[in-house]
Amino acid sequence: MCIRKISIDQLSPGMFIYELDIPWLQSPFLRHRRKINSEKDVLLLKKAGVKELFVDLQRGDDLPSENTQAEPIKTEAETESAAAPESENKVSNSSSEQKTDEQEKILLNEELKVAKVLQGKIGKVVHQLGNLVKAGKPISVTTITPLIDEAKASLVRNDQALLTMLHLHRQDLKLSDHGFGVFAVVLPLAIRLQCTEEQINDLGLAALLHDTGWARLPVHLLGKNKAYTSAEQKLVQQHPEIVEKVLIKSADVPDNVKKLVKQHHELSDGSGYPKQLKNDQVLELVEILQVADFYDEHLHGLTDKPGMLPVNVLKQLYQSAKKGLFREAVVSELIHVMGIYPLTSAVKLNSGEKALVVEIDKQKPLLPQVKIIYEANGDRCMSERIVDLAQSDQDNLRVAGVIEPLDKKEDPFGLLKVTHV
Repeated sequence: MCIRKISIDQLSPGMFIYELDIPWLQSPFLRHRRKINSEKDVLLLKKAGVKELFVDLQRGDDLPSENTQAEPIKTEAETESAAAPESENKVSNSSSEQKTDEQEKILLNEELKVAKVLQGKIGKVVHQLGNLVKAGKPISVTTITPLIDEAKASLVRNDQALLTMLHLHRQDLKLSDHGFGVFAVVLPLAIRLQCTEEQINDLGLAALLHDTGWARLPVHLLGKNKAYTSAEQKLVQQHPEIVEKVLIKSADVPDNVKKLVKQHHELSDGSGYPKQLKNDQVLELVEILQVADFYDEHLHGLTDKPGMLPVNVLKQLYQSAKKGLFREAVVSELIHVMGIYPLTSAVKLNSGEKALVVEIDKQKPLLPQVKIIYEANGDRCMSERIVDLAQSDQDNLRVAGVIEPLDKKEDPFGLLKVTHV
């Protein structure tokens, strides 16, 4: 990797930032390492106080040839070695400093504690939003936006904690849980798709608001798991317009968020609802919200169909993309976020042992970390153990297939149906 040090005045669109001279918390972007897409990005960095930075020449543009008298090119190792003395002299402040995604991650079991608290906060907010929509009262986002910042910080520390909470089995079907689930998918997917900070924030708000119109619908329609009658279908299709009427009265909700919520069931081929919009009439960003909504809805069986295995939801999304309902690029990135075997998936190994996926290696998606629960002979493990398939001493230990956790033959004790962490 070739790294060049430049001044902020030399930065231009097309360059790829490797490192900034300001702390992560002061950056206008969620990730330090990113491509500069426009002059607006440069202005945001200047406003944040950036004076000097390193750019990666292999992932982005170099300076113009007549302007290469800046800091000479260094390898990544040389850059980090040169920076080490400076970092050693800095006083550590654990309350304010955050580790970037390129540094050592917080262990998943530690970040899960934070994610669980955050899930509770978000559930409470979505419940309150539903009550406001039900009463027809305007909404203020001032108390919501800090939750988005908390969630983004959690993703930086460990990007699998929120997704683990999303995949846990839900005893009851609640709008608040669905709001959290869509929120937990939208943020990492938007980051993966290199959305701007403003777009990420808008999608986060829209995820919490998008289905609050259900609060005014008959309770039995949520999680019915049977085909809706035509009358019920008409009722269900009213929920975007129900919340739209409230958002019109909500002055501090951004216009883009209002559009995302209004259009989250519109499809580019005109088959969506409530307005059957087509092509350019549908906000392009809405597809990220739709894919996240589809995933959580089908995973937990929130409407007229029973819940599905995570891997089967991804397959159905992929098939929908092949039909043109979603862009393949968006669905492909969701699969990357979730992994080939999403978190909490029940799997059978080629050894005959049965396990739960507890952590994913994005670089080796076929080799997750698993918690082995059943021995090859079918006996329950006396002591459950974690095995990293990418680092296993058994070189040929692999996932052989996915298990339906409700299958009594495969899971006689119900141990593969995850209900807690």
